[in-house]
Amino acid sequence: MSANPVAIIAIAALLSSIFLAAGPISIAKAAYGEPATPYQVAAKYPWQLDARRLSSDNGFLYDESSVVRGKGDVSIRGSFSDRALDSSGWMKGSGSISFESLRSMNKIHRMVNFTQKSDLVFEGGQLKNMRSLEAPLFDRRIGAAVAERFNLSHVDKSETDMIRSNNPFDNSLVYKAEMAYEGTWDIKNQQGGLFHAKKSEQQYSGSFQTKKDIEFNDFGKT
Repeated sequence: MSANPVAIIAIAALLSSIFLAAGPISIAKAAYGEPATPYQVAAKYPWQLDARRLSSDNGFLYDESSVVRGKGDVSIRGSFSDRALDSSGWMKGSGSISFESLRSMNKIHRMVNFTQKSDLVFEGGQLKNMRSLEAPLFDRRIGAAVAERFNLSHVDKSETDMIRSNNPFDNSLVYKAEMAYEGTWDIKNQQGGLFHAKKSEQQYSGSFQTKKDIEFNDFGKT
């Protein structure tokens, strides 16, 4: 029996629309290695996630922005990895939240530039997190890392993180944060491995206003 040309055209159009609609989802899954929407929040939350990924033989660009505002249960989890960087963490709680974030990575051959910025306001409940930022190529693969944990009932925080790698002798990691909070906040940084590490750790429990700048830079080191 011969196929109906009209039916074939209709089916092809339907499949094309499905594939086009799935495009941004595939992009987000490729970047995270996780579900397409890394921000999992209560149904009442208005949220937006915009991501774009451009690649060619000479480079790679990834941009993402997100906005979450509302009241309810919060579960945010994500990771971003490359040979020159690793950023991962989670945040979970229940209360009123306003969270905006930007994240981008620009890679050309072996040069990598990664930046992420966030603004977080939370109150009326309890919010916990655990996250880390690592530059594994720092100081000829000795590595550098910043890790953060908190358990807070209120927080107003702005943060900027950057990792840059130009070659084995030019790598940097930058962490900058300003915050007012009530609860427990722990921040530590480390250079080197288990047996030859240089470490610094601070923990605060109470009501505080804090400004923290951390920078690792091995440019020019021989």
